[in-house]
Amino acid sequence: MKNIINSYKKTLTLAGALVLGTLGSCSLDEEVYSIYTPESFYSNEKEVLSSLSGVYRNFAQITGMGAEYRTLELSADQVVVHGKIQGWWANNDFEQLMEHKWDASHAYIAGTWNTLFGTVGQANALIDALDASGLEGIEGPRAELQALRAFAYFYLVDLYGNVPIFTAPKVDPLDLPTQNTRAEVVDFIIAELETALPNLPSQTEVGSEYYGRFTREAGYTLLATLYLNAEVYTGTAQWDKALEYADMVINSGAYQLLPDYFDNFVHDNEENAEFIFGGIYTPNIPGGIGHPLVQKVLPGISGGLFGLPYTPQNGFGTRPSVYEIYEDRDDRKSMFLAYGPMKDPRTGEVVMVERIVPDNNSNLYREGASSEGPVPYEIIPATGIRNQPMNAGIKWIKWGLDPNTNGGNASNDIAFFRYADVLLIKAEALARMGNFGEATALVNQVRQRSNASTLSTITLEDILDERGRELAFELARRRDLIRFGKFNEAWEFKEASEPFRTLYPIPSTAIDANPNLQQNPGYQ
Repeated sequence: MKNIINSYKKTLTLAGALVLGTLGSCSLDEEVYSIYTPESFYSNEKEVLSSLSGVYRNFAQITGMGAEYRTLELSADQVVVHGKIQGWWANNDFEQLMEHKWDASHAYIAGTWNTLFGTVGQANALIDALDASGLEGIEGPRAELQALRAFAYFYLVDLYGNVPIFTAPKVDPLDLPTQNTRAEVVDFIIAELETALPNLPSQTEVGSEYYGRFTREAGYTLLATLYLNAEVYTGTAQWDKALEYADMVINSGAYQLLPDYFDNFVHDNEENAEFIFGGIYTPNIPGGIGHPLVQKVLPGISGGLFGLPYTPQNGFGTRPSVYEIYEDRDDRKSMFLAYGPMKDPRTGEVVMVERIVPDNNSNLYREGASSEGPVPYEIIPATGIRNQPMNAGIKWIKWGLDPNTNGGNASNDIAFFRYADVLLIKAEALARMGNFGEATALVNQVRQRSNASTLSTITLEDILDERGRELAFELARRRDLIRFGKFNEAWEFKEASEPFRTLYPIPSTAIDANPNLQQNPGYQ
């Protein structure tokens, strides 16, 4: 099954290294909006395909638990980092995001800006080179680049609000970009996608060789998501448009809910029928990248915890309220490593260690080799986000163990968009327009897959809760909380915060480099 996929992935990863080496990196100066591409770069179809890989690679970076994932998740109410007694994971950047106390100098907020505008700049340069290439049949790759640039702008408008719309291949340092309003950026994204969509293939028309690339249905899903949040972004609700585009995905017949929820997250989850678009990971292919979602979440136990060839880093966890929102019968609840003796998800057996070390990694007990123990490794409640014992706080293991992991780098592909999300987008749009009956049926369709109880009726609050259950840790929670007016409320380890926190600041480094940029309210 992987031969065709790997053939395509090899093209992307190896070519990506070439493209990135040719184009270089970007920084927050006038070059942040553009990356140089030689005029002679394109001479054949293979080189056109190669150029796309660097842009796709940038999106894989977003889901890889670096600055981008942290900026998107840590300010919401699901992902948490408990700083440890000995100082591990005790990081002001983590704490400021979790407590809503960041400012314009925050490193992860700046890093995310840099990644997104670097992606815009790379797409700009490649589109310009395509237009200048003289090659025939470039409409598809050009549409792909337009759509990927629009996706980057979706995150920019969501996170930062008023940002520059810039489409030129190079920036004139004497004429730096100026800001556009949030509504103007939304209109630009819509126009870009509407232009690109006719030249993007439907998932129903392509095979496995197109896996991981941006299809027409991915564009429909992005538009449905954009319109679902239109009231936040522009002040005008567009639930009917969210419904329209969600229906386009549903009516395409290209996707379905997988029978088993966790099949979305196993290490060999490529080409599954629920995956619409996401980050593609190939750590065992030269030039490929993996992600550390499992490595950074699991408790710090040395000696081969769960058969893994590394000691997990014990960084990211979750809050009790996230675990408690699931019914006991809900299959999705099994993703959590909750309070009490920790069990091996492969066997159900309690994990035994030599002793629980509060300020360091514990050692897995090995009969005949360990000099002390065994004792059950017990997870205890965390009392805050600072100075916590190593075994404090609920953990999660949503993305499955990869037996072929390359160090800590795993190969589970991570979705930006899944079909379940589309069903819940449609349910919310219907409910907000007063059709709670049909919305209830859609929510139950998602719940029944995981053996959750059937709801006789729902409220908007139920939809938010179901999105939290189904899409936990999948980069949607921050904008969901903002859309439902709950982002500034208090929750575990966080007090109520100011309304202006629904936007991040424009990074101070960006403003220093471009005086045309004006800071968002509350951060001046």
